[in-house]
Amino acid sequence: MCADRAAAAAHASGRGATIATTSERTSARAPTTMLFSKKAPEPKRQTLVVGGITVNVYAQHKATRPDAPVAVMFLLHGRNGSALKMEEFVYGIFEEVHARRRKAAGGGAEGEARDLYIATFDQRNHGKRMVDKKANQGWFDDPEQNNDRHAIDMYAIQTGTAQDVSYLIDFLPSYLFPNGERQISQFLCVGKSLGGHATWLVLRNEPRIQVAVPIIACPDYLALMTRRAKSHKLPVGPPYFPRPLLELIQRADPAAAPYTAADASNPFLGKKILVLAGQDDKKVPWATAARPFVEGSERGGARREGGGG
Repeated sequence: MCADRAAAAAHASGRGATIATTSERTSARAPTTMLFSKKAPEPKRQTLVVGGITVNVYAQHKATRPDAPVAVMFLLHGRNGSALKMEEFVYGIFEEVHARRRKAAGGGAEGEARDLYIATFDQRNHGKRMVDKKANQGWFDDPEQNNDRHAIDMYAIQTGTAQDVSYLIDFLPSYLFPNGERQISQFLCVGKSLGGHATWLVLRNEPRIQVAVPIIACPDYLALMTRRAKSHKLPVGPPYFPRPLLELIQRADPAAAPYTAADASNPFLGKKILVLAGQDDKKVPWATAARPFVEGSERGGARREGGGG
């Protein structure tokens, strides 16, 4: 898996991050070109309930050989979104992956394509898991819209989502392939906005995720929320930022990790991360919420290209 391949596909789709995967092994079986027809196979959705979490898993029937290894991408929605609202992204990803596979096969590229499965689920307090709509609101002057616990609620949700990803990595293979029909060789995580914040937490805490795409997302929660609090003339302290919350952020946030270290203490070292951000984004500003972290991080020789886009 190459980060530059992910980058090119993400920009080409225009709707989300697109990742095509190939393995290093060559095959003496039927030519690759026979698999990739001009029209992309229609993605099929199966719905699984994994320990109480409803998971939608999308795959293209006969997109690759039936014994090809599988890459599972977790695609995380944004605040006030839902798993089903991500279907447009899902279809865009599959279309772009199919086009890139056809191009590679037509050029005589060797190698066996991994099968791509895309998994979506509702983040906590979203979609079918909704309990309290106000908990998804931010700080407002209007008392009817205002959520004094905005900083607490948002960190709780994205932390829970990151934990759900790890939980599903543990259990999803048994639900998908109970008889060992396929081998999952790779897990990836892609998220936008709130889902992107959760993606950074996944990268921070989950070693089984080595490739990820955080979109308009923040690896430094305190930097993001301090800016928002100041814009509303709120203190970065109780009751808006209780001491236990600040202690948790200082212990568990991506920015709290030794991300500049060139040794195993750095949880981001060696991982392939494509960061997509809006240079003029007011909600999640690239300059303050992400750029210092991204440009200061050590990822073992990974390339840094461009900036906010």
